[in-house]
Order: sequence, then structure tokens, then C-alpha cells
Amino acid sequence: MSRHTIPYEGIEIEYELSRKNVKYINLRVNKYGKVVVSAGKNVPFEAIDDFVASKAFWIITHLAEIEKIRNEMPDTSLYEGKTVFYLGRPYRLMLDRGEKRIFFDGEELHLHYPSMKSEGLKEVYLEWLKEEAEKKFSEIMDRIHPMVAEYHIKKPQIKVRNMKSIWGSCTTTGTVIRLNLQLMKAEEGCIEQVILHELLHFRYPNHGKSFYDLLGQLMPDWKERKEKLDKNFKDGI
Repeated sequence: MSRHTIPYEGIEIEYELSRKNVKYINLRVNKYGKVVVSAGKNVPFEAIDDFVASKAFWIITHLAEIEKIRNEMPDTSLYEGKTVFYLGRPYRLMLDRGEKRIFFDGEELHLHYPSMKSEGLKEVYLEWLKEEAEKKFSEIMDRIHPMVAEYHIKKPQIKVRNMKSIWGSCTTTGTVIRLNLQLMKAEEGCIEQVILHELLHFRYPNHGKSFYDLLGQLMPDWKERKEKLDKNFKDGI
């Protein structure tokens, strides 16, 4: 199985391709928001890429539907005693009415807010988390970018988005990468992998052999980091 991307309206759509004993090209979006394509061994790659491109609007629509469903799932709510993750560490969420502020106390994360309405709490928490993410992602970018500077990759602007289907994306013709707010749940090593991955797309737009060769050279354990990220931090808030 190999990974590839196609551009659509400034968005990079990633899909996983597997070669099977099938007559036609088959495409589906699974419940985890992954685009999965299967095709015969003799089908030219260009034909597969063109087929996926022809389905781009359909793919984007289905990914949006999946994201909407996930936003409505109960595990995205906040409540007293819930376990929330911050940079790989679990904390017990403690809620209290009072002046708006969020702070750590040992193994607890305290959220104080004048109203205890669920949506208000969630909005405050995500606003705080985004501020934390902007600082942390910039810090990690400063640490990772020197690894790729010799390949004439300029340091991009970071935009933080609360996304459900992907960890990061970029427009390879621009100077911006978008990073998922949910990355703040993961260990820094996992975030480093996502940032390096997106940086290398400024040199190699697709997930070809050259892309993965360089990724493996610069970060030999990238697969382990990605597996840990996908396995442990994909769901919830």
C-alpha cells in the first residue's frame, strides 16, 4: 500500500493505494476519514490519479460529513473528571464556576468559567488550547526546520485548525502549513513527525519514493511516531 496526494481547490487530498486483482478502479472514504483506492496491477498510475481527481468534490463532501458526525459525538463534550491529554500526558479535568482561567495543578487541569454550560466550556477550552498550540507548534518548527534548510525549504507560516480527518496539510505552491489543533494531545515527538512531513512536501509534493526516502533519512523512526499518533490520539477533544 502506498500513499499519494492530489491537489483540489488549494487542498491536498491524500489517498492510500493498494494494487489488487480487480478489473476497475475502486474508491471509498472509510469511517476514519481515509480515502482508500484499489486498482489492478497493470492500471497506469496516471489513470488512477486522474480518477481520484475526478472524484475530488465527492471526496471533500464525504470528508465534511464525517467531520460533522464526529463533532456531534458525545466524546467531544467536556465534563468533570474527564481525562484529557496535553502533550502526551493525561490530566483529570476539574470544572468550577468563576473568573475565566485554565491552569494545571499536578495531574489535574482546572477550567474556571462563569457558566457551566457544555458548549461554553468547550469554546473556552478550545480557545485556550489554540493559543497553547500556536506557541508550541512554533517552538517545534524552530527545532525541526534546520533539518530541511539545506534543501532550500523556507520556514512556512503555521495556521492552527481544529480538524478531525487529517493531522496536517499544506499548499505546496505557497508558504503555509495547517496543523490540527488535536495534535496538542500528543507527545512532542509525534508533532515533530507531522511538521517534518509537511515541510518535505515543499520539496516533494507527492508521497513518492523520494519523499519517503528523505523522510526516513531525516527521521528514521517516523513510522513509529505516526503509528503512536494515529493509535492513541485520533478521537475526542
